[in-house]
Amino acid sequence: MAKNALNELDEFTKENIALALWMKEFKANKIPSNIKNRILSQKNSPEAFGQRMRSRIQDLLDNPDSFTPSYNKRYKKLLEHCDSLTSIQAYALSHLLGLDSSRDYQNIPEESNIEFPRDFAPQLGYQVGWHFFVGNCRDTRRREYGILVSFYRYSLLPPELAHSFGLTDWDNQIFEMQLAVSRSGDEHLQCRPFAIAGTTGLLNFSNNPFQYVAGNNRIMSEKEEELFPLRVQAWGVNQGGEEDVEIEVDLGFTSNKDFLLQGNKGCLPCCCGMGTLYYSATNLSLEPGSLLKLDGEEILLTQGKFWFDHQWGNGIEPLGNSRCKVVRAANVLTKTSPPRGWDWFMAHFEGDREMTLYAPHTHENRGYYQSTSSEPPENMTMAVKGQFIDANLDISDIHGTLTVDKWIKSVKSSLPEHYFVTNTWYPDHWEFKFQDTGPEDLRHFTMTPIVDSGQTGFNASGVQYSEGGVFLRNPDGKYLGKGFAESVYYADAIPNLFHLAGIPDTSQMRKLMEPPKPSALLKLKGLLYMAWPPNQRKLKKTLEKCLEQGLPADFIR
Repeated sequence: MAKNALNELDEFTKENIALALWMKEFKANKIPSNIKNRILSQKNSPEAFGQRMRSRIQDLLDNPDSFTPSYNKRYKKLLEHCDSLTSIQAYALSHLLGLDSSRDYQNIPEESNIEFPRDFAPQLGYQVGWHFFVGNCRDTRRREYGILVSFYRYSLLPPELAHSFGLTDWDNQIFEMQLAVSRSGDEHLQCRPFAIAGTTGLLNFSNNPFQYVAGNNRIMSEKEEELFPLRVQAWGVNQGGEEDVEIEVDLGFTSNKDFLLQGNKGCLPCCCGMGTLYYSATNLSLEPGSLLKLDGEEILLTQGKFWFDHQWGNGIEPLGNSRCKVVRAANVLTKTSPPRGWDWFMAHFEGDREMTLYAPHTHENRGYYQSTSSEPPENMTMAVKGQFIDANLDISDIHGTLTVDKWIKSVKSSLPEHYFVTNTWYPDHWEFKFQDTGPEDLRHFTMTPIVDSGQTGFNASGVQYSEGGVFLRNPDGKYLGKGFAESVYYADAIPNLFHLAGIPDTSQMRKLMEPPKPSALLKLKGLLYMAWPPNQRKLKKTLEKCLEQGLPADFIR
């Protein structure tokens, strides 16, 4: 009976469950009995996901944030599409909510409170979080690879609302995994992304020792109270070519450096309940015996350096409101926020030295984003900031400029029928210059991808990104090391989000997705609120605290 009921699930849901369990095709008789019961439970039904999303949107309609442009028209239209939702439809639809969707999650603290081993764990009270491994390695034939594995989780509802429906914090999660491999001189292959709901019973976690499980994919520490050494095991299928390509990794990592607390002791930023908490392990060594299976070939990896991030927070997907009323009031009087998106880089230089670099998208460079013209864009220059970690574990801030002087068009997808080819131009070569920060031999270098055909992929929600291994060289071409380069929100995500959410891509719906502008009345209310001297002093004090806790100064200019 349960077997027949499982076969009645929609095809996309079955495919996602199968991928989590390392099956190319869904086979009901291969699903463990306890998981079958969870999959067929009322909590995991399309009707339940629809009911919960309707409740979420209705609450946003009934209790709008103060000093926030109205989303009434958008939300009323989205309600029309919430009668019945699969888990991935609910996930994609959540990305279409407005700034007010950041409320009612666990607030980011005023100052960093990161504590180990507690914060090795996924922090489920916050909206999003990820455990992320990227790096470069070599096999016994000295072939070079770039590998990405990411465990990403999303709290579909604010915790209190989820609990009101009888959901646990894990029930409330949507989990997706990213797995991608590039072989130097060959091509970049992303496994088609999959997303599963916590209500399937396929997500499990324990923290002593650390073990994070999604179906048959897992991250496992080998010691109690310590994150490293650990193993990462993941599997997936690229379905974007003429034939499917299976990819599997079994990677062991050790770490010889303390965690890097990003920003101000882990705040990046901590500002009015919003932002992220963030730490990294910057110099992971690949353990002997690590394996890569690529298109039927079993590859023994002999050496490699990787980077690990654990980051969690609120207001990232979708962008969210400050939880401070005075900041929202000031925001309605200022210019619009910068375009969403960023470029992020990590670098492993010879001599046991590392860098992490970040460049948010800006108004000045708006013309370079969502570019699909026949010719590539011209050179793009932006400010870049980050941190340098030397061989003695000393950390220093660095800042300079970044120039993109080569572009590549994204013309492929790991699953074109659901993740549409975007034909968008992405950065494909980067030149970094630092005037007076960082060591002199690293003040001018370039990043060149290890493959020539681009390294784009998709999140399961439909958002495209580019991420892959790079070689580091000085201006004379001397080899300096290896790293990873990431570019996010260069492509228009709306077509994929609409498709995955089951919403028609019409001009009316497109119009509703545009950021609403504050009305004249709302601006007047903001002006009157900010005219009161105590509120002006409160804003000044709040922003000073935010700057101290990792908020980039560019965000408030």
